[in-house]
Amino acid sequence: MKIALIGRPNVGKSTLFNRLVGMKSAIVGDMPGITRDRKCTNANLCGLEFSVLDTPGVDTFSKDSLAKSMNEQSLAAVKESEIICFVVDAIEGITEYDKAIASWIRSSFKTCGNKPVILIKNKSESGKVFSDFSSLGFGDGVAVSAEHGLGFDEFYQALAEFDFPEEKAEDTSDEPPLKMAIVGRPNVGKSTLINAILGENRLLTGDKAGITRDAIPLNWKFNNHPVQLIDTAGQRRKSKVEEKIETVSVLDAWRYIKQANVVIVVMDIKNPLEKQDITIARKAFDEGKIIIFALNKSDTVNNPDEVLKNVEFRVEKEFAQLPKVSCLLVSALEKKGLARIFKTALKLYEAWTMRISTGLLNKWFQAAVAQNPPPLVNGLPIKLKYISQTNSKPPTFAVFANRAEHLPSSYERYLLNHLRKSFDLWGIPLRIFVRQRENPYSKR
Repeated sequence: MKIALIGRPNVGKSTLFNRLVGMKSAIVGDMPGITRDRKCTNANLCGLEFSVLDTPGVDTFSKDSLAKSMNEQSLAAVKESEIICFVVDAIEGITEYDKAIASWIRSSFKTCGNKPVILIKNKSESGKVFSDFSSLGFGDGVAVSAEHGLGFDEFYQALAEFDFPEEKAEDTSDEPPLKMAIVGRPNVGKSTLINAILGENRLLTGDKAGITRDAIPLNWKFNNHPVQLIDTAGQRRKSKVEEKIETVSVLDAWRYIKQANVVIVVMDIKNPLEKQDITIARKAFDEGKIIIFALNKSDTVNNPDEVLKNVEFRVEKEFAQLPKVSCLLVSALEKKGLARIFKTALKLYEAWTMRISTGLLNKWFQAAVAQNPPPLVNGLPIKLKYISQTNSKPPTFAVFANRAEHLPSSYERYLLNHLRKSFDLWGIPLRIFVRQRENPYSKR
């Protein structure tokens, strides 16, 4: 069962959405029009399980192209849902916008079919509702305060009157989704790229920078591999950020990036690998994520292959600690290079999750040390005893030595590069830690 939250801007739809899903999933604030894409998440209200759709505010008066696109997002949510929750502001009372939206909802039934509507009088924390909302044509409604968590028992009773179907059995596959965060500077085509992948206008796009604000996770499949695509807000340098909402959007984006496996850094091929692209990629590398650079809008230049070679050369210089980072040509507009993104991501993910057996790893280790022993320190050797893999995602290794603090960082780099070459671990972050081997005779 899907429930869509519909209403004018700034009536508290996103606050209600967050209350129902039990976390701050949607960005909220006093400024109207913060939500611009529809967002769907599982919710639970007193044991009643359903999916809830947060939507942009409906504005039937504005002729602005962005407002029109936001209205289309809300209409798509109405089509997807079985129940509509029409959210109004209990304190402000009925406005001309509310009346227009009530008419808009009824007119949507012509294409979407009739849907039950529950009127939600939000911001009712005072216990008083100063208007008779029944004139909107959807009954007296339910008074709630999403901010303070009040009135949800009555909301539950209103929902419980409907026949909620039993939840479909979940996919029994043990394969977790490949989580891919689409990141980059504003207006490089991140949302357009996801729309091209999905084959539908799922996300708002436009020439104006900063359209995406909420991070939007979307489930999909590539060749039967479950994938979660995460659209994120464009990230500018801190010195250029003026609005608080942009700061919040970027923080929201990084919350999802930390949960991702693969980070696709989308760049405009006409302005590739700017300082902010490098900053974003380095932060993702520090989080241990797989990084792929996607040069979008490759259809707009005459020499895309030449530009790609130049970017690959610059990436090798900028990311010496991460050899052979994948750089790909794509065109969201012409839907070219999309499959290559997923094939590359899946191959790198396999290496990123690899576990090497201790026996095989130590055979390699003995050969690597014999080929290039560590240098002497003050005439004394550093004895490297053994190695073990302590983690994956990314692959992390611990080397045990008798004089660990004296092992130079250049030797650690030698071991990392030898690991990459021997086990085909190119293009993914690796971690190696040198630990002091305890002397068994030190306590005697």
